Amino acid sequence: MIVALRGDTGDTANYLEAFKATQDFPWDPLSYYGSFSMEWSFGVLSWLINALSLPSPVLFFVFSFATFYFLSLASTRLGLSLGAIAPYYLGTFFLAQQFLQIRQGLAMGLAFSLLPLVVSRRKGLTPGLCLFATSMVHIVSCLTLVTGWMLSFMQPKPTRRSLTLWSLALVALTVLLARAVMTLDVVSAVGRLADYAADGQYNQELQILAPPNIRAALLIALMLFAVTPRLQDSRAFVALVGMYAVHVGMRFGFYDFAILSGRLSTALSFGEVFILPLLVREHVRNRWLRGFLSGGYLLTHAVATYQVQVPTLIDDYFTPL
Repeated sequence: MIVALRGDTGDTANYLEAFKATQDFPWDPLSYYGSFSMEWSFGVLSWLINALSLPSPVLFFVFSFATFYFLSLASTRLGLSLGAIAPYYLGTFFLAQQFLQIRQGLAMGLAFSLLPLVVSRRKGLTPGLCLFATSMVHIVSCLTLVTGWMLSFMQPKPTRRSLTLWSLALVALTVLLARAVMTLDVVSAVGRLADYAADGQYNQELQILAPPNIRAALLIALMLFAVTPRLQDSRAFVALVGMYAVHVGMRFGFYDFAILSGRLSTALSFGEVFILPLLVREHVRNRWLRGFLSGGYLLTHAVATYQVQVPTLIDDYFTPL
């Protein structure tokens, strides 16, 4: 309800424009994306809500509700609950992905709910069908499933040493690949990325030791230090750690291209929402102490997210549409 009743926040005007313009069923997904730069699922949902003569807050409510639903499904498939991951999600990704990047937020929930299926059923139609489903929500989610699927074929031995060496190798290889992409100017050959490269807002150069990069490096170190034998036996958990390692490599490798260093790598770093509560549960048996730790994490990151990422969000929220 909080998300549904928002005012003029971030991308709201863009979503409302596409929503109001979608009066007929969007039969052609490619044509719809070409017109609004939004995936087919947004068009279908907009058409349905318009057909029922419902207002725009219903659109935002459905997106938010569906995001939480898929997060709950992902949590269950990873042996957690929505309540267990909530502090780690609300403090980091909630503000950006449910008020601004709503398609990517929904896609992350869907992709990570399907990841355990892709990792366990690596062959057959399952990976392809899952990839198609997420691509209709947000194209960047394809990176989530493709990376997880590839890593499932090259997992290390279930020892901390092997996992550490494997993760460091992934970081190093990703950094090298990222620098090769930037050196060879591959970005200019990809239409959507070329547009971002021409936009000063996205084509910013970040310092290699920027706070988000340092945080990512510290978190991967913590994950490797705190991993337990039981978690190492989980193919899905190891894939999540590997994906986070690739994200770290992207952060450092694309330091001079903000959209790739930040938003694109989010498709992989989102795994921390599940990795951290799994690690806390392994090491902290007292329920109240787990609650205290997760509450501190939520408070610290919520303040940092508001101050750094979306400093005008609250004022925008109360600005009438």
